[in-house]
Amino acid sequence: MVRVREASFRGATPMAEAGPELLGVRDVDAAAAYRPRPVDEVLEDALGADRPLVAVTGERLAGASRALHRALRRMLGDRLLLPVADPHAVDLAAAVGAARAAAERSGPVVIAADDAPPSLLDQVDDVLLARLGGDVRLVLTTRTTFLDAYLAPATRARLEDALVTVPPVGAEVRPLARARAVLDPVGWSSRVPLGLLRTAVDWERLGVPLPLTPALLAEVAPLSFAALDAPAPDRGELRRTVRDLVRADHGGLRLLHAVPTGKGRSHLVADRVFSYLADHDASGWRVSEDLARDLWHRLAPERRARVARVALARGDGQAALWLATQVPPDDLEPEALYRLGVTLAERSASYTPEPGRWDGGALRWLTAALDRADAGLVPRAQEAILALEARREERQARGTAMVGA
Repeated sequence: MVRVREASFRGATPMAEAGPELLGVRDVDAAAAYRPRPVDEVLEDALGADRPLVAVTGERLAGASRALHRALRRMLGDRLLLPVADPHAVDLAAAVGAARAAAERSGPVVIAADDAPPSLLDQVDDVLLARLGGDVRLVLTTRTTFLDAYLAPATRARLEDALVTVPPVGAEVRPLARARAVLDPVGWSSRVPLGLLRTAVDWERLGVPLPLTPALLAEVAPLSFAALDAPAPDRGELRRTVRDLVRADHGGLRLLHAVPTGKGRSHLVADRVFSYLADHDASGWRVSEDLARDLWHRLAPERRARVARVALARGDGQAALWLATQVPPDDLEPEALYRLGVTLAERSASYTPEPGRWDGGALRWLTAALDRADAGLVPRAQEAILALEARREERQARGTAMVGA
């Protein structure tokens, strides 16, 4: 994989003075008393064992970022924290270099990345791990979905060796009732705030590697208004509403957060309670295919491949097809190619596309992927299919045995 170009991280901060927002904790309950959990001891043991890499994962609202912040303050409070400002753009090799320079001046450094996407995880190789240790360590949080997004087997193995899984807890402490009320269209006199929020949620759910600036959100948001059965407002109204959503809260719940990315810039993220409800609640919705189609024009093929991998891991197969069309086949794992083929076959069996839609282009891309001159691609895809079938047979056998018992 080609490394991302820019090193995007903030200056070092004494760990003892680091607030939870530096680890990605942005909700209004961040200052509330921490509720101890059994996983705290596991996290503290991992940080106290001088591991060069610690990766923390969990489902949305698991509280992984808050738990990691507490454990870092307790176990490594005498170190410097170098927070990654933009995990989609950071060059980890450059971050390690900056950390080593800071360690020579001021003592041991911990590099911390919250919600690490595939573009960051793909950089965790043997060369990087060899440069960690001693005065420089790397800690990160990442979603289960990102880990499942068809990372290279060697990369996945390295991360699993460093992994601490945080059980869900956030759904018990976050204001779900208030968030459900926000997502109910009946509660809004205008659908504009809701359309903007849904766009930001879909952006976050796919892990799009572009900063969602206010201007970009106003540009993309009209795609969400058709699903809300509402006309798209003009760009001026959209921008004014974006500013209002960042500045105000709704019943104590902030809808959008402006997250600094360095050099005086920031991007917008929706409160994570909304992506949780979008995926798990009756008020939820599928990731917009229209957004995936729009992203096809905005992202280079390598970045589209990563977002397609996330969409597949989430089960958003139709969005993944949009994103993967014309991506070079070797940018996707054989198992991902197989999943795309299954999704395409399912759609073709149940749907006759309108003239000019993407189905023909997607089919030509998949055919070219399987027929191209690379002699190793088809055997790799066949091996992935055999592995999938073997795992399915194992699951079926276990299910039969449980029924028999």
